[in-house]
Amino acid sequence: MAEIVEKGDWIQFDPTEKQKEPTIIKWQQDLGNREEPYIALPYSVKDKEAGGSLFIQKALADSFFKKCQKDEDSNPLVSGGYKIQVDEAFQYGQNNEKTLRFLVYHNKANKPYQHRFIETTAFSNIGNKIIAVGGAAAPQWAAILQKGADLLKGFIGDYLRDF
Repeated sequence: MAEIVEKGDWIQFDPTEKQKEPTIIKWQQDLGNREEPYIALPYSVKDKEAGGSLFIQKALADSFFKKCQKDEDSNPLVSGGYKIQVDEAFQYGQNNEKTLRFLVYHNKANKPYQHRFIETTAFSNIGNKIIAVGGAAAPQWAAILQKGADLLKGFIGDYLRDF
């Protein structure tokens, strides 16, 4: 079984990626259209061969990065990076097989379906970043990106989950 991020795990990422253009996530909620900018970062899980995408609501980015610690890991992929422990402040989405998981740090009153993040990930530049991320998760993401729209079938209709 593939390793995935769990509550209590430490994730590591490159903070310079936050300078990139935010990803706009759009959804419908309470009979209205909603949208929020999110910072999308690839992450890896410390002491596991797992990784994925981390989406941080731009309005909460300052509070998120204040919670982070400098990562002193010798891994060149995250050298000079940050780390944070996954806790109840995060939500997640995953495929039906529970082999791929992405994280979302945002106002939990926002209720976008999982596929809103997956569509964005699969069909934007962050998808290319995921392919480039080291670790065992990269080949899995690369294979999924090749499937394109078929990816969405495993996510449609599910809200993000709490840890």
